Amino acid sequence: MTPGSTSLFVVTVGFASSLLLGSSSAFHINPISPSRQRRCSAYASTSSSAENQSQDMDNINARLTKLGLELPPAGAPKANYQLLHRDGDLLYLSGHLPMKADGTLVVGACAPKEIADTSDSYLTTEQGYEAAQHCALNLLSTLQSYLVSQGSDLSNVSKVVKLFGIVRSHSDFTEQHLVMNGASDVIGEVLGKEVGGSHARSAIGTNTLPLGIAVEVEMIAKIKSSD
Repeated sequence: MTPGSTSLFVVTVGFASSLLLGSSSAFHINPISPSRQRRCSAYASTSSSAENQSQDMDNINARLTKLGLELPPAGAPKANYQLLHRDGDLLYLSGHLPMKADGTLVVGACAPKEIADTSDSYLTTEQGYEAAQHCALNLLSTLQSYLVSQGSDLSNVSKVVKLFGIVRSHSDFTEQHLVMNGASDVIGEVLGKEVGGSHARSAIGTNTLPLGIAVEVEMIAKIKSSD
């Protein structure tokens, strides 16, 4: 046996002996520190949360496609105010207009069918419903734009708390609540019943609205905590 092989044999036997005798000098495994465990746990939790958020947004986009709807580009304020104000985990959205994808507004006053059918300046309940749908899509667009700027998206909305709708109305029109269903239905269908479809709501009528629009809708939404 060559000197080199003898040396190898001695080292090997010594290592094996250390194992058999339980010597701590054979090898040592450092335990994972509590702080590192927390970091690993946080990383796993963040990764899982990101995957769930991506899946939720995919579901929202799928619902929009199924409904044949598309979020319009985020609009801009028409006067001296902000479209959205954040207070903690609550987002307060100013009144949004019934702006179509081509930038035109739905104008006119809602009136009983027998009156609406006689003049182009009046809208039926069904036409008012469609106007409220456009308001809802613009609200969702503003929400999406803001949340994207914060590194998130609509999947971070945990609850639509309340809608407030104002319907421009003929003095004999009493179906403001049915007009506002247009906004409620869109938000509930796009975000899902639990998030968007169980909100509180008010609907009132008025004889005039800015720019001659038919409907204006405000929203309060709650987003998921970043903790």
